[in-house]
Amino acid sequence: MKRLLVFLVILIFLPLVCQSQSSVHRFGLEGQYGWILAHNPELEEVAQSNPVSIGFSAQWMRTSRKNWEACNCFHYLGLSLSVVDFQNPEELGQALNLAGSFEPFIFRSGRLAGSISTGMGISYITKIYDPIENPRNTFFSAPISFLLFVTPKITYELSSNWAIQGSLSYSHISNGGQRQPNRGMNFPMFGLGVLHYTRKADFPDYEKNPISKQWFYYAEVSFNTRESENGGRQPNFSLTGAAFRQLAGIIGLGGGLELAKDFSLPVESNLSEALIPGVFVENHFLFGKFDFSQRMVKYLSKPKGYQEDHAFYQRYLISYSAGKSLRLGAGLKTHGHVAEFLDFRIGWNF
Repeated sequence: MKRLLVFLVILIFLPLVCQSQSSVHRFGLEGQYGWILAHNPELEEVAQSNPVSIGFSAQWMRTSRKNWEACNCFHYLGLSLSVVDFQNPEELGQALNLAGSFEPFIFRSGRLAGSISTGMGISYITKIYDPIENPRNTFFSAPISFLLFVTPKITYELSSNWAIQGSLSYSHISNGGQRQPNRGMNFPMFGLGVLHYTRKADFPDYEKNPISKQWFYYAEVSFNTRESENGGRQPNFSLTGAAFRQLAGIIGLGGGLELAKDFSLPVESNLSEALIPGVFVENHFLFGKFDFSQRMVKYLSKPKGYQEDHAFYQRYLISYSAGKSLRLGAGLKTHGHVAEFLDFRIGWNF
């Protein structure tokens, strides 16, 4: 624990040591209040509570053109530590979250600014599913889980060093398919916080590149492991080929094909039973090298007994173009509000 705290202190204060005249740094303290989405009738009773949260964050920004070109916008990178109390101590307990964030500006006008923070992290859950002692909590089945969130924010500067901030977050916590049950929890929260700037800088006026009219083509391979009915963990792969075109500003639209093979599923040996093909349309939020995308995928076929009540599924993805061609990222597969698994992705832009 001491080593972890030392590591966090180094990560938070390193930007202050290395800062230049083109950097911004700020600390934040925020309280939140929300509600739990019961995405299954069995969860309605246990979800009748309102989570509250307190969180501390540290964020830094470089205003150089090189950093601006990463998303064609000014953006903060940050770390946050928060505690969420689900106000059901016997069944749901608390979640201790450590997360990294990416927060680009959507607009700036005088003292007022709007931004969208997205990120992911690790959650430590104090109360998890137990078939005897805690059977109703099928939200969480592993003490170490994954956190994903998206948070629109409005910030108003009170002075040169202080600001207040309002937010509406949508968070998802699940174990990424590593243990069952894995329904995961989705919980929106309203937030109000205060920010303190330890360093500020002017924002240069950089000219954006014109919108490209060409189509972009890419391929991806994803990987994770899942528990099988026979015990142990088995690999789960997918191969994706897709294309998209930027329509306006940060919006892109495209589609493609997926072909998955999940070795954890009990299937026959023939090829048609073993593979899970799908066709999808995809929306892209494009911030330079970052791509936040959402897919709606239609199953073309699937193994008998697998997700029989669903003809479609969704993927929520984040990827980063590391160089001219390489793509790195992560994705979450869901059926409606129910998460199935997280995976890690590597791709190539053509």
